[in-house]
Amino acid sequence: MMQEQQIDSEGTDATAAAGPGFMRRNALVVGVAALLATAVTVTGLTWGSQRNALDGQQQTITGLQGHLASIEAAKSEQVEQDVMQSLGVSQGRIHDDTQVVDRLVKTAFTWDSGQAYEAVRRNLKERYDLSEDGQFLTQFMPPARFNEDASGKRYYYIDTQGLNSSVNADMDLEVVKVTADQYTYAVQVEVAVTSDAVSQNKVAPDRVKSYRTVLVFLTVDAQGKVSGLSAIPSGGSTRHSR
Repeated sequence: MMQEQQIDSEGTDATAAAGPGFMRRNALVVGVAALLATAVTVTGLTWGSQRNALDGQQQTITGLQGHLASIEAAKSEQVEQDVMQSLGVSQGRIHDDTQVVDRLVKTAFTWDSGQAYEAVRRNLKERYDLSEDGQFLTQFMPPARFNEDASGKRYYYIDTQGLNSSVNADMDLEVVKVTADQYTYAVQVEVAVTSDAVSQNKVAPDRVKSYRTVLVFLTVDAQGKVSGLSAIPSGGSTRHSR
């Protein structure tokens, strides 16, 4: 027992003696490791701080850009309103007239058969007091062509071609003249015309859709009465799809 105790005591003494020696021999390595650990920690903290700062700056810049864009839009709108007011143009009046024009345009360009086309013409004549001799009803929307059999039944050309018409997009309306309470407008309308050719010999009909732009000119008074209605196809090619 005494021998074992002596060995343990010697072993303990040897280990204790080795500790300081190990630290002395490896002091440089330990020091470098400590410096590296500190540098990594500091670098991580610094990078994170810089990243947060950059993100904050980017958010600030984005916010300022949006604010400036809003200011520019407001200034542009205000300038336009000032110019229109100087010309005696009322935004409220344009708003009211736009509803009148929109209703007229959708009525005129929405039909899906020969009978519907003729009904649209009668509706326009009655609602807007149009003359059968006026430009719009003689040149732009003339009476529908048809053949009539002995019994009086009509066969419209529109139906043989399977033609349908509708307004394809919101109209673009501009004031071109103001005289007292009469506002004259130029209106650009995109119309979609579909042709469902009549099938023959049990062959499926060929469906073709074309888009054409129409320029409509008209004057609206303070009571919403329409006058001077005319229309022409706009220049440029017609778009087609199948």
